[in-house]
Order: sequence, then structure tokens, then C-alpha cells
Amino acid sequence: MSARTFQARRFATAAALAGAAAVIGLGTASSATAAAAAPAKVTVKVTQKGNYTATVCVGDILEARCTENIAKGQTKTFTVAPPKGTAVSVSLIVKGGGSADTSVVSNKTQLKFETSGSKAKPVVKQV
Repeated sequence: MSARTFQARRFATAAALAGAAAVIGLGTASSATAAAAAPAKVTVKVTQKGNYTATVCVGDILEARCTENIAKGQTKTFTVAPPKGTAVSVSLIVKGGGSADTSVVSNKTQLKFETSGSKAKPVVKQV
């Protein structure tokens, strides 16, 4: 093998290794960026203060969870993970009555809501 062929192979090998290192570096940077942009968990507490039995649903843009038969005086806790800048939604459906909902965009890790109003005209508000 000539000296030029050997140097060319050595150069090609070095370039390939540098390229692989760059790809690995970019992959690591992308993972770090994705982790920084990952949704933060938000704890949502809903206290039912209305004189009725209701279903409460709490969600973000990806999914929602519901709990049925919540009586006056009960508090339910939900955990959601809204992506940054998106809303947390709380929906209230009164058994044999009306419904209400609200959405909040917040950077807090804990949110509190109360339900109130009448069976026909329930209210859900952030507190």
C-alpha cells in the first residue's frame, strides 16, 4: 500500500469518526432540548361546594381524567402534564342538571378550583 493510499484511508477514517461524534453530539443536544421542553406535571385540586352530585373532568391538550359522583364537600386531586403555554381544563357535569367549564394557562405546578352554583346553573372557578 502506498503512503498516499494509507493517508487517504486514515483521513477518511478520521472524518467518519468525527461525523459519528457530531451525530452523537446532536442526538444528545436534541435529547437535552426535548427534556427541557417536556411538560411539567401540574397537580389540580377541585373542591365540590355545590349542593349537588357531579362529575369533574380535568385535562390538558392530550388527555383528561374524570371522577364521578362527587358530593358536596369532597375534594378530588388530578395530575396533568400540559405542554408549556397550553391550558388545563376543568369540566363540571351535574347529575340531572347543567354543566360548566373553565380553562387556565399557567406556569404553576399546583392549581385549585371550586365548584358552586345551583344544579341548573353550576359554576367552576379557579381559587
